[in-house]
Amino acid sequence: MPVSRNSRHGVSTLESEASSVPEVVDAGGADDARRERIAWLRQLIAERFGPHVLLDPARLTVDTAPIHSAMPPRSTMGPRFLSTDLLGLDLALGGGLPRGRSIELAGPPYSGKRTLASWFVRSVQRAGGWVAYLDAAHSVDFDRLHHWGVAVLDLLVALPQSVTEALELARLLLLSGALDLVVLDLPPHRALRPELDRGLRQLRPLLRGRPTVLVVVRDRVDTSALVAAQVRLRLEPLAQLVRPGPLAAQALPEGLRAHVRIERGPLWPPRDPPVPIELCRREGVRVALERIDLGLALGVIHPHPLGLVFAETVLGRTRERAAARLQSDPSLWSQLEEEIRARWLSGDRSLAASTTR
Repeated sequence: MPVSRNSRHGVSTLESEASSVPEVVDAGGADDARRERIAWLRQLIAERFGPHVLLDPARLTVDTAPIHSAMPPRSTMGPRFLSTDLLGLDLALGGGLPRGRSIELAGPPYSGKRTLASWFVRSVQRAGGWVAYLDAAHSVDFDRLHHWGVAVLDLLVALPQSVTEALELARLLLLSGALDLVVLDLPPHRALRPELDRGLRQLRPLLRGRPTVLVVVRDRVDTSALVAAQVRLRLEPLAQLVRPGPLAAQALPEGLRAHVRIERGPLWPPRDPPVPIELCRREGVRVALERIDLGLALGVIHPHPLGLVFAETVLGRTRERAAARLQSDPSLWSQLEEEIRARWLSGDRSLAASTTR
């Protein structure tokens, strides 16, 4: 039987059941214990909300062997933050997505919100974390997640049939404390409903002292008020990217260049400039290009008639060639990251208004 929507008794029962999830031990079998905890959550969700809510991993036909071989042998999760693998975004957030906080991922339609949310799933999972995706928008693309390196069989995916059901599922997962990241993907036409904001506000106290980050994906109109989240990541699309070819004018967009602006509320004005990223269907986020654009914006990489120059080394004439050179030289990659961190932490964060195309 599904849980009662408005009954106080139903909510208290939900909290007691979630709090009874077996604890994860910190011994050598922590990974197995976490798996048992997730399996218990699956059973509880099926009992309380019905079997139609959970996506059955057995129905997925993807081959996960190469994915598991790429996963780290042990957890590399930070105690306070979840790294996004995007240097500029991690620096702007103080280390990554802060645990115990609600993050709003917002922007106009087709601005790359769900691509970036899927990238967070990939980054957290590859670092040894456990993730749940509540797909109320019914938009998740498992083929794309698998191609990016997500172990989809270890991903807890629920397909709530209503916003109310999605909020109750999020409440259950947050109370369990079993996950590092919960993504709540809301349908666009529900994005501005007042009752939704009230429901999201009620989730915020559940995050205090817990290791989970809640990322809420929603469309929003221009507003500076943070009603239901502590931090907003607002995506501002700059240009669509089309794969070159004779029919490029008729082709679907291959990617998107965007800025991510971090907002913390009207009493805390934006301290840092927007962070440049390039989203791509094939890769999620082009990490090497993110490092190049960030280096250009911070003045660590300099345009020169010979090309883009870093530390007296010509990386290439274009951003693409510079990114390829960076990927082929790990020591150069590490050196560039160190220079970017040093420039950022020094307080010189006056990012350029535009970067080299």
